[in-house]
Amino acid sequence: MLKKNIINFVNNNLKFYIMTTKKYFITALLLMLFATQGFSDDSKVIKAALKDVTVFFNGAELTHTASVQLAKGENEITVEEISPVLNRNSLQIKISNGVIVSSFEYSIDYLTDEKQNTITKKIKDSIDFYNDNLTKITTDIKINNDMLTLLKQGVTHNVTVAEKSLTIEELNKNIDVFQKKSLEYESAITKLEKEKTVIEEKIERLENQLDQEEVQHGKNSGVLKLKLASPLAVNAQMTIKYFTTSAKWTPFYDINIASPETPINLTTKSKVRQTTGIDWNKVKITLSTGSPNNGRTAPVFNAWFLREQNYVQHALQGRVAGVQVAQNSFSYKENEIASDTIKIRGYASIENSQQPIYVVNGIFVDVKQFSSLNPDDIASVNILKDEAASSLYGSLAANGVVVITTKSMEDYVVQDENQLNRTFAIDIPYTVKSDGKEQIIELEKQIINSVEYKYYCAPKLDNETYLIAEISEWQKLNLMSGQANVTYDGTYIGQTTIDATSTNKKMTFTLGNDKRISVKREKMQDFSSVKFLGTDTKIVLTYKITVRNNQNKDVAMILKDQYPLSTNKNIMVELLDKTTKPTTNREDIGIITWEETFKAGETKEYFISYSVKYPKGMTLNLQ
Repeated sequence: MLKKNIINFVNNNLKFYIMTTKKYFITALLLMLFATQGFSDDSKVIKAALKDVTVFFNGAELTHTASVQLAKGENEITVEEISPVLNRNSLQIKISNGVIVSSFEYSIDYLTDEKQNTITKKIKDSIDFYNDNLTKITTDIKINNDMLTLLKQGVTHNVTVAEKSLTIEELNKNIDVFQKKSLEYESAITKLEKEKTVIEEKIERLENQLDQEEVQHGKNSGVLKLKLASPLAVNAQMTIKYFTTSAKWTPFYDINIASPETPINLTTKSKVRQTTGIDWNKVKITLSTGSPNNGRTAPVFNAWFLREQNYVQHALQGRVAGVQVAQNSFSYKENEIASDTIKIRGYASIENSQQPIYVVNGIFVDVKQFSSLNPDDIASVNILKDEAASSLYGSLAANGVVVITTKSMEDYVVQDENQLNRTFAIDIPYTVKSDGKEQIIELEKQIINSVEYKYYCAPKLDNETYLIAEISEWQKLNLMSGQANVTYDGTYIGQTTIDATSTNKKMTFTLGNDKRISVKREKMQDFSSVKFLGTDTKIVLTYKITVRNNQNKDVAMILKDQYPLSTNKNIMVELLDKTTKPTTNREDIGIITWEETFKAGETKEYFISYSVKYPKGMTLNLQ
């Protein structure tokens, strides 16, 4: 009896436990279902074609477009072929025909590469195949090395143990066996080492190709899931914009000079590269000198109150105008909506016997679709009659036209944009692969007439004479900072740098040296001296610079030299009168300049003389 009661008690508790567990399980399952109701797995999948790209010095804005057929009400759409390296905060989504984006979710599909890029898979399979062969060859090399070691040890042991009992014939026989077998092992090892080297080179090439393929095709893809509310069943056009830092462009120039008698041909070019994870195939590219503000806020001053030092606070705070939500300016009164048909202002002017046509966002609809519109979705209503209607819609509009425009995102968001940069819109479509390689795009060509050619020499630093080109009013060229390739008389000279932020009045390019202008700098011993004045030493240094124009034409020449400056009150420097009067004397940096025109075959001499007075025992760098 006791045993039976115990069994019944156990069975009853077991039933209660099972029922309770089932209840908890069902509750948990329902919660999971509700939690995952955000986006269903059976949403419509579309691909967004990349149409426009605006590339900044650092970053780019990508614009995708897509066409999607929507049912009236709520729709779930999955958009593929979006960059996996975008700035999520920069996403902008616009849809035509009054469709509203209720919500969206961005994610990354990390399996895209496995599904789409068969080239990558083949390369990986080849790498695995050669790695297996490499493992086998490495094992064979080790086995042959071990066998060779054992062979050496065996022969050495035999000879050592039986050294006294072995005859010359038996010893020679052991040596012959050792030579034959060791040669076999060493030949096998050499052959295997060569095979190993070949396979390692193949693996290296394949890995390099794999790296390039993975950069080019991307390892993953961006996916955008949307919930769209459509007032009607329509075919809507979607535009998606976003910013990514995985692209850039750099300006550079080609400077072509035929001769000192001709103007400069300046070609502005750009180097565009991107690793956005998607290829830009035949898209319209615009290059912009601006850069997104990346959320930076312009500083605004607050009142500056002086207090004791411990309480002084230094801060710059402020905000810039952001996105503002606009209130709906159009509303309906209750008596303007009937349960069976829609009534709007002006609609009563159309007689009941007449049947107008209905146009919603430029699309003709029937009265049933028109009546199904939600008043909250309507932004504006326009009633057209008589000539106003027929001039736009022809004979179909004889009984009037009801034109409805539904709300778009612009009705909710007010933005303010100012263009403060220079842009280059490329008229022809370009293709830029997502492989990080530079794509060269030519932007514009200019002919520079305001150029002067001069010869330049600073003999204290270099006795070579250089031909330079000076461009005046270069700011009008609207240049950007960048490298420039210089070609003179059909020969590539080298690279120079264009600094668009320079404050110099003239821009200078060095075109190369010319040995037909000879310059010599020498110290004049008769005009140089060292004197001791009490506790001081005074040194006078004089140099002569001889310039000769060996060309058969006149040339403009710029000659520069230098004298020292003092940073110590005990050191006194003076530029002496024997110095040839310079065209300019920059006393702040100690540079004197002579600018003159040399006739064909003419020789001129220039002198620079200065004194330095300083305390005895002090060592100065006077060279």
